Amino acid sequence: MISQRTRHCLRLIILSLVGVAFLFPLAITFTNSFMSEQEILNNYGVRLIPQEVTTIQYRTLAEQAVFITQLSNSVHITVIVLFGNLIISLLTAYGFTCWKWKHKEVLFFVYIVVMLMPLQAVLVPNFIIADQLGITRTHWAIIFPGIFAPFGTFVLRQTMKAIPTANYEAARLDGAGEFSIFLCIVIPQIKSGIAALAMLVFIDYWNLVEQTIIFIRDYRMLPLSVFLSHIGEGHMGLIFAASSVYMAFPVMWLIFGQRHLQKGIKLSGVK
Repeated sequence: MISQRTRHCLRLIILSLVGVAFLFPLAITFTNSFMSEQEILNNYGVRLIPQEVTTIQYRTLAEQAVFITQLSNSVHITVIVLFGNLIISLLTAYGFTCWKWKHKEVLFFVYIVVMLMPLQAVLVPNFIIADQLGITRTHWAIIFPGIFAPFGTFVLRQTMKAIPTANYEAARLDGAGEFSIFLCIVIPQIKSGIAALAMLVFIDYWNLVEQTIIFIRDYRMLPLSVFLSHIGEGHMGLIFAASSVYMAFPVMWLIFGQRHLQKGIKLSGVK
């Protein structure tokens, strides 16, 4: 029989090896961004510790207007979708959770069906609607579907359902309006769910690929996620530096919000 301590050690070793396997590409990308071009080529890009640290790639990258443009495009799209989706999802989830109205569950079922549909199935309808609105080949063709995506409503509704109904009834008996209930009772109790949704939306739209390929034709409007491989034009040092900058935003976002992400997903019941 294997003792409990031995099983714990084996589990820890296996998880550590899996963690190293996942982190190794990120570490290689970061450390190679501080190597000279010649050193990267000599070591085939797999050396972990640079022989001589240099920041010339980052200086060259900062001087490239196209990189700054692509980075600002990514920030522009992600930030607008993030805040827009949070606002719409909060209000919609509150209506589905706290208000009693006819056919509420039927409409929410439609939300779930749309949420479960693959991206490829909704790209054509999105393109047709964007064309009718005259926003094709602009960022708004990507931003509007992101703002009204049903996933946020689903996550926050599941989180709000964990709040006891007695809280709403007591607030209404005390004369609180719907806005006061939403702002003073609901929001403080679902902060973890909001933080989890914010991180998931940020990661999703920071890594945009398919939507931008369909809607955007001007390379100057592309986000960094699509244009990243063309930044260095064959110069590995620049590619590693650009990749490090690109991945720094979501990595820091997840590091600082990991606790909220775990708690929020647990409360929402999302698997």
